[in-house]
Amino acid sequence: MRRRNKKMRILVIIICIIVVAALVLTYVMMFPLNAYSSEVYTPPPDENYGTSGDYDDTTLTFPGDEEEEEVLEPMLMITGGPVRLDVGQTYSIPFIMTDFPPGTLAVWESRNPDVAVVSEGVVYAVAPGDVEIAVRAGEKRASVLVTVNELQANKIIIIVPDDITQTGPSSYEVAVGDVINFGRDIEPKGAIVEKMTWVLGNDKVASLSQNGEFVAEAIGSTQVTLTSGPLVAAITVNIVESGVPLDTIWDYLKYGVIIIIIVVVIIILLVFLYQRSKKEKARQRAIAAKRRKELAERKAREEAAAQDKKREAREAREAREARPAPQTGERETMRVSGAAVGAGLTPTEDKKTEIERPLTLDDLE
Repeated sequence: MRRRNKKMRILVIIICIIVVAALVLTYVMMFPLNAYSSEVYTPPPDENYGTSGDYDDTTLTFPGDEEEEEVLEPMLMITGGPVRLDVGQTYSIPFIMTDFPPGTLAVWESRNPDVAVVSEGVVYAVAPGDVEIAVRAGEKRASVLVTVNELQANKIIIIVPDDITQTGPSSYEVAVGDVINFGRDIEPKGAIVEKMTWVLGNDKVASLSQNGEFVAEAIGSTQVTLTSGPLVAAITVNIVESGVPLDTIWDYLKYGVIIIIIVVVIIILLVFLYQRSKKEKARQRAIAAKRRKELAERKAREEAAAQDKKREAREAREAREARPAPQTGERETMRVSGAAVGAGLTPTEDKKTEIERPLTLDDLE
């Protein structure tokens, strides 16, 4: 019985684990990714621009006279003059590094990373401005001035949050009451742009602030436009009734049916196990009741037998006590009758013999 109960507990634990796993899987499947992506594509920086066509990036070394005993002074020098770049361009700064101890490394730094950054001698222009790019090796230092030109933006972009349903290349769908924060960006990165302004096409269905906060207020359609001088970016926003979309409802129904089926199967299994356990307990109770009945019947029989023995003994005792005591003549008769029986005669014949026997002196006495 204990082994059966242990198996049932293990089975119930396994079922609970399966149910939890099914619920977690269902929850994960309820949130599919949007069919469209609103990521802004940023082209990689063009590495082909630069103003250093006359210089080489290699380290120049000069052969020394091995026979000379004098120690040469280390030299670190950036070749060429100031560098001018456009935003997004890269440039490899040529330099000379000679007569340094073996293992000496050149360390580059930018005095203003907001304008340009440098890594292993390669400069990347970030934003318009001037910046000093320096290199250090041991106690030597060299630097060059890098100027990043001002660029005019050639494109502005409206950034739409990823959780908004996209219905077309520049069309989106929201529900009444939704609040969306639109972002903005320009191309190329770091370019100069005039003031950007948000414009709402239909103010009867929504409101739009100059920081890009869009509030859907009624069912309808409107255009959201971002302007900066001659540059324009626009999207269409369709506002629908608040609620769960039909496709989402259908997904919920499918997952709900799966969950219901799992729960029903588990309930049926638990009911089956409960009924089985109940029948087993009833069977055990019936066996115990049968045993108790058999013990009671055996005890009753033993008690009845003991009562019968007591009654028989009592009746025998009462019979002995109720039997009358024999008289003297009867005793003689009984004695004579007993002698006659011993002689093989009946009591009647004994009496006849006794009468016919002649009297003697002993009889008279």
